[in-house]
Order: sequence, then C-alpha cells, then structure tokens
Amino acid sequence: MFDHETTSAAMHRRHTLHCALAFGLALLGTGPALAQTYPSRLVTMVVPFAAGGTVDKVARQIQEPLAARLGQQVIVDNRGGAGGTIGMALVAKSPPDGHTVALVFDSYATEQHIYPKLPYVTTRDFTGVSYVARSPMVLVVPAASPYKTLQDYVTAAKGKGAVSYASVGAGSSNHLAAELFHETAGTSGVHVPFKGGGPALTDLMGGHVDSMIASLPLVLPQVQSGKLRALAVTSPGRNAALPEVPAVAERYKGFEVYSWVGMVAPAKVPTAALDRLAADMGAVLRQPEVAKRLSDGGFEVVAGDREAMNRLIKSESERWGRLIKSRGIVAE
Repeated sequence: MFDHETTSAAMHRRHTLHCALAFGLALLGTGPALAQTYPSRLVTMVVPFAAGGTVDKVARQIQEPLAARLGQQVIVDNRGGAGGTIGMALVAKSPPDGHTVALVFDSYATEQHIYPKLPYVTTRDFTGVSYVARSPMVLVVPAASPYKTLQDYVTAAKGKGAVSYASVGAGSSNHLAAELFHETAGTSGVHVPFKGGGPALTDLMGGHVDSMIASLPLVLPQVQSGKLRALAVTSPGRNAALPEVPAVAERYKGFEVYSWVGMVAPAKVPTAALDRLAADMGAVLRQPEVAKRLSDGGFEVVAGDREAMNRLIKSESERWGRLIKSRGIVAE
C-alpha cells in the first residue's frame, strides 16, 4: 500500500539534507571569495595617538605602499587621548570587515591593567595582524639640562620629586620604562603624561619637563640636531645610531626595554580578510625601500605574522602587568 506520510517525511529529510549540504559548500567558498573581494573600499588605519609620534611615523611610511598592495586607498586617522584607549574604542565599535584597523604602540598590551573599565577587552575584541617593528628607547633630557650624564640624572633623581619625566600616557612604554628604571636605580620621578609623542617632545625640548625615555625613532633627529641630549639607551648594548651613548645595562645589568609597533583588527573580522591584510603588510615591510626608511629612522623591521603579534601582546602584558601591580600604577 502507498504510505503518503512516510514518503513525505523521507522527501522532507532529503530536502533538509540537500539544503544543509548546499549551505556547507557555500561556507567553504566564503573564505576564497572574501579574499578575492577584500578590500572593497578604502581602509582606515587608526593611530590612537596624536600626529608626530612614533606610531604615526610608522603609519606614514607604510600608508602608500600598503594602499598599492591592497588596491584601495589607505587613510591614517589620528585619535589620541587616554593612553591610546579612545582610538581603540573607536576601532572596537567599527564593522568587523577589515576596513578599519589600528596601528598600535606597546601601551596596547598594558591597557587592561591600567584602565579596568574599558569599553572593550583587548584579548577578546581584537586580534593581531602584524608585528611591524621595534626600537630601543633612549633616556633624553633638554639640551640646556644640567644633567650631562646618566650618573648626573641618577644623583638628582634620588631626591624625591626632583626630576619629572614625560610619557604618552599611563601604561605606555615611556611610563613603564621610566618606572622600571627608577625601581632599578632606587630613584623616583614625577610622571607627566601627554596625548602623544609629538606634544611630549615639544614640552620636553621647551624645558617644561625634565626627561623622557622615548623610542629612538622619535628622538633621534632632535638628539642629532642638538636639541636633546641622550644619556642612555635601553637596548642590551650600545646602538649604532648613537655609539657614544651608554646602555643602561652597562650600569644596571640586565636592563632591557624595547618600544614596538604592531597592527591589530577587530577579532570578528573574517580570517580570509585578516590573512590578506597580514600578507600584504608583510610584503610591504619587506620592500627594500620601506625597510630602509624605517631603519634609517631608528626602527628594526620585524614583519612578524598574526601569531607573532598575538604572542608579543601576551608576553608584554604578563611582563608589564607585574610591574604595574607592584608599583601601583593607575590611570592619571
């Protein structure tokens, strides 16, 4: 006898199976298709600091070469303030399609330790795209400063409140490197935060703040022109750009701090778009002319991939998180 209900059920099951199979095949095709269509419009590279700072310098160097690789315009959007967190909040709220990314400073890895009430969670809401470059840092003072040597500075800093130091915000590498230095040397300093490297540098050269531990690329031109005096570098040994300047490690063994720049994107950006962006960033950074310009500016090109960036963020967060806790560092 013909069982109409049984036959209808079987047909329904087959239809459901065919639909599921078609959907699965469609998903498999999404990655390659997206890789071919991304980017479909201009890409905004948010720099969460004021123009003229370390991150901005890198952004300007890679902006045009990256646009050429992507086949779309790349614009740099400076959104400074609150140690970089204002700009990052903007990126966190952007559509997760890969058309809004951020070029970040080392402070990105420490934000969650400094600002516990951020509107985003670094490890949840963002993912690494590229570990771009790194550079040693330099303890600098104004050219007219009475501190001629590292010993002069240390001697002065033994008096409470005797020296001040600039940074681009609480938890930035400038801030943490200075705190680590003072902890190591048994001295102290008054922290003066700014919205970016450019404003900090202006006040430093004007003598409104006593010192700064800044990335080599940010201060090298001013040191070479005689507007700033370099007292020490934070790499394990002396730097070729400043061969006469001693390393902090020559006096305090094991002292080592690097400033770094990397690219991140919202975590929900499709993998295919992230892979395309990461591959193009790597290609741009390996271009001889780009690498030379960055190297001449004091940067060491890393060109690390997505995983290298994520590993860096994790290790830096762990290292500095301990210092932040032990020194009681909070947002100012």
